[in-house]
Amino acid sequence: MEPRMSTVSLLLPLFVAAAPIAQAPAPEPAADQRCAVARPALPAGLTGWSRRAPLAAGISTRSAPVIVVGHGADLRLAPAEQVTPAVAPPREPDLGETAGLALFQIARAGTYRVALGDAAWIDVVRAGRALAASAHGHGPACSGIRKMVDFQLGPGRYVLQLSGTKASSLPVMIARAPRVAA
Repeated sequence: MEPRMSTVSLLLPLFVAAAPIAQAPAPEPAADQRCAVARPALPAGLTGWSRRAPLAAGISTRSAPVIVVGHGADLRLAPAEQVTPAVAPPREPDLGETAGLALFQIARAGTYRVALGDAAWIDVVRAGRALAASAHGHGPACSGIRKMVDFQLGPGRYVLQLSGTKASSLPVMIARAPRVAA
């Protein structure tokens, strides 16, 4: 005698085929998509970030342009081997890296922030010496500010030295950092 197949056994493959397939949750939109509709608040003092002017970085301190504190610039950098640094960079440049110099003037002592739109080494130089940073951070999401570094500066003229990047142009801004309430 042959075993009989039940109706359920015969229909089971059809039920399985017709059942909805469990789908993985939709991935979150990429940061670029979120940033297309988001307008982040810029940190205090960095509102000029969104109004940057093009500027060619210097290849020496003699050819370095002046960046006005509180105003953004898109610094066009040069191949690192063409740049005479104000101080020795933290490491030897890799093939294809760019660098550049700019000058800036501080009128009042305080904490000043250097904001960059891409990764790069930042040196603030005075009297032939690189100054130590007092703080490091990142800009707000979707702001275009990738890196922020603070320096304690007194009145005088400084050199901003950028190196260790492959960017041909680098968004940059120097601004007085907001005071932190005690």
